[in-house]
Amino acid sequence: MAGNKGTKYYDIFLDYRLWLTKRGSGEVLGHEQFLILQKVSEGESLHYAAESLGMSYRKVWDRIRNSEKELGFPLIETFRGGKEGGGTRLSDDGKRLLDSYAELRNDIDNLIKERVKSFFHSVNKLAIIILTLVLAISCAGRGSSVKDSVSEISGDLIIFHAGSLSRPFKAIADSFSKLYPDVRILAESSGSIDAARKISELGRDCDIMASADYTVIDNILIPEFATDNIKFAANEMAIVFNEKSRYGSEINARNWKEILLKQDVTYGRSDPNADPCGYRTLLVLQLAGADTENFLKKDKRFVRPKEVDLLAMLDVNAVDYIFLYKSVAVQHKLKYLELGDSVNLSQPLLNSWYSKAEVKVRGSAPGDTLLIKGEAMIYGLTILKNAPNRKAAEAFVKFLLSEEGGRKILSEMGQSPV
Repeated sequence: MAGNKGTKYYDIFLDYRLWLTKRGSGEVLGHEQFLILQKVSEGESLHYAAESLGMSYRKVWDRIRNSEKELGFPLIETFRGGKEGGGTRLSDDGKRLLDSYAELRNDIDNLIKERVKSFFHSVNKLAIIILTLVLAISCAGRGSSVKDSVSEISGDLIIFHAGSLSRPFKAIADSFSKLYPDVRILAESSGSIDAARKISELGRDCDIMASADYTVIDNILIPEFATDNIKFAANEMAIVFNEKSRYGSEINARNWKEILLKQDVTYGRSDPNADPCGYRTLLVLQLAGADTENFLKKDKRFVRPKEVDLLAMLDVNAVDYIFLYKSVAVQHKLKYLELGDSVNLSQPLLNSWYSKAEVKVRGSAPGDTLLIKGEAMIYGLTILKNAPNRKAAEAFVKFLLSEEGGRKILSEMGQSPV
């Protein structure tokens, strides 16, 4: 907020952009391209960058290639196989450019923040606020119209969410923005545990945190950072593959353990210390009676921070199979093997059976551990106690839980609303 409530410049913000230009060509590298580079650096994948930013893969690719053409050197490079498993990473020039931009942006942010305070302090000295306050009190007494209430909801809305929610939340955010056009949604995907730690350990500002496992909110954010935990969606574990996966025409619910342990087969999974999909993979292995020790020894190089990072490895055929949520497979039109209810963590009525499996992961602080017991997959979300934009957060959650809003979109994208 630029000014105190009631002043002339309430809800007026000073914004700015940085971009590189080339004589005779115009913009070469803007904020959007820098965001893409940042996401490539985080996930070593163009697919991850596209998912995180809610952009199509083609658009991300075109933005980078156009910038490279104007600059005359590569910003990214692809790699296949080897220890890293394949994907896309920044070139040395790309790394230097991104690091320099981040440093410059930070310096300018700090400078502008102080100058903006001074600017609005000066202009607001002349504000006559009595009439504004009278009108506000009068409107509150009469009851505001729908149009008035919509116009009151504006500003940035910061959402941290699980990677498996990238596509559903992008669709929900697009629909929400049509109702509340003055709200700018800043969504950031990561593993659910990492998302919670951004709040609990790094002190990042956040309005809404949505987790692929509601217990992450209970264990890390409540009661210090949040009060409520709203259960809003379900899912199930599956084994996902494509037409080039070895033994793809043979794999089934009876032989998948043997096939995944074959020497010529590779598979990927997400990090259990960062992402619920990671520890749910271990729970599935236990419930299926698999040789868990051998599974964990095999293909350690294909462990990634969150479940959607695995898609890039499958896309370049660095792995044959990945442990993933069924909804993500549906959204990306990938082949998947459905596991039985006794294994796939989909049925709340089987929680007593699921709880026989358990995994230890890193807790809310370094050195702490959490014991995760098997349980049906339920997603949870919360509005943070110190949410910078609580009014917009409450409106978004209301839309997310509505039958014709978020619940409908979740159903269309392979997730059962609860």
